[in-house]
Amino acid sequence: MFGATLVNELKNELKIFATGASFYEGQPADYMKFDLKSSSYQELIDWARPEIIIHCGALTNAEYCEANPNEAFNINGTSVYKFLQATKKEIKIIYISTDAVFPSSLHLAKETDCVSPENTYGKSKELGEFFLNKTTNRDYTIIRTTIVGFNINKEKRGFVEEIISRANQDLDLRLFNDVLFSPISIWDLANEIKFLIKSNNINSETLHITSETCDKYQFGKLLLENLNISTAKLFKGSILSFKERTNRSMDQSMDSSFYIKKYNRNLPSLNQTIANIKKYYLQKSA
Repeated sequence: MFGATLVNELKNELKIFATGASFYEGQPADYMKFDLKSSSYQELIDWARPEIIIHCGALTNAEYCEANPNEAFNINGTSVYKFLQATKKEIKIIYISTDAVFPSSLHLAKETDCVSPENTYGKSKELGEFFLNKTTNRDYTIIRTTIVGFNINKEKRGFVEEIISRANQDLDLRLFNDVLFSPISIWDLANEIKFLIKSNNINSETLHITSETCDKYQFGKLLLENLNISTAKLFKGSILSFKERTNRSMDQSMDSSFYIKKYNRNLPSLNQTIANIKKYYLQKSA
């Protein structure tokens, strides 16, 4: 979801080469299908000859990662090591990580807080961070975030699309009111990455780039109300009632104040995040 949107947001100002696990309708012109499980990344690097690698490819389905840990660690974590091995130190890396590296016990986690992931997905992303933090003489940025938005690839469907789809079909929709997160739209995050690249601020550090904190129910209700979609079938639920689900942190909130102060940036509020989603929803529906 994020990679395809990032290409669209950057392509008018930068020369972009994109890769993914499959071909899809609407893919960029300079696109190579590539499997991050490959033993060698040389073909990909020789094709693109990058100056900056933005690594946002990942297995994000927590249940799938739990059932397939070797694949999760390979794609989400070891892939970072392979990029480091395949490229010269002059090539910068931006790695998109996640709130899932933190435990439930932390509220508004800061960059300096100790990570302690509670599931395989979080552990696999922690591994990717580890490889970057252990590298020397390499400029990189680890961005921990939680993204929301729409997929350009019509075969994919994320959190926002699932909410809208179920509400439009008048199906019961139960969202957790005991799980906190700090969602930022894919377009807002793309804008921050554009800023970091163009201002030459890839400074071998970890940054939290998120929006305002809310619970999942609060987000869904505000989203549907702004899109003028009925909330009649929207109900509050507890993550504790879903015993069969893979373990997840109940507090996925992150504090972005370090990034805001260091780089003098204004990140969106929850209402601004919803407004941005609405703008692109209306464009899609036009």
